[in-house]
Order: sequence, then C-alpha cells, then structure tokens
Amino acid sequence: MATGNVDNWLNIDTFGAIYPFVGTEVLLAILGYAFWIIWHIIQIKKENTEFKNDIENIARQGGPGKVLDDEARREIEDQVGQ
Repeated sequence: MATGNVDNWLNIDTFGAIYPFVGTEVLLAILGYAFWIIWHIIQIKKENTEFKNDIENIARQGGPGKVLDDEARREIEDQVGQ
C-alpha cells in the first residue's frame, strides 16, 4: 500500500518532504501574519467604537461619579434586600 509518493520506505534518506502542501510554507506564513494583523486592526476599531459608546452613555447618565453612585446604591439595596 502506497502512502502518497512513497512506495518503499527503505531509502528514507533520499526522501524530500512528504507532508501536504510542500513549498507553500512561506505563502501560508505570510497569509497567517496578514490575517493576524487584519484581525487586530478590526478588533481595535470595534473596541474603540464600544469604548466611545460607553463614554457617551456615561455622559448621558450624568458623568462617572453619578454612575458609580447609582451602582453603589443599587448594590447596597440588593444586599439589604437579601
């Protein structure tokens, strides 16, 4: 039974590479790095949009101090109610 291009395993020192996609290592590495960088760019843009929305939401609620005071009040009410 043959496994790929290898018919006889006796002269293993004469083989070249026998794994799939031989010769595409550089291309696949470049594609991997490109995907990684593009993913980071997209992720940073999404996070910046989310942070901007959070800041606008906090500003609409009266600023960071008011939001923290409201959260602290709700936490105390939850603990007292238990």
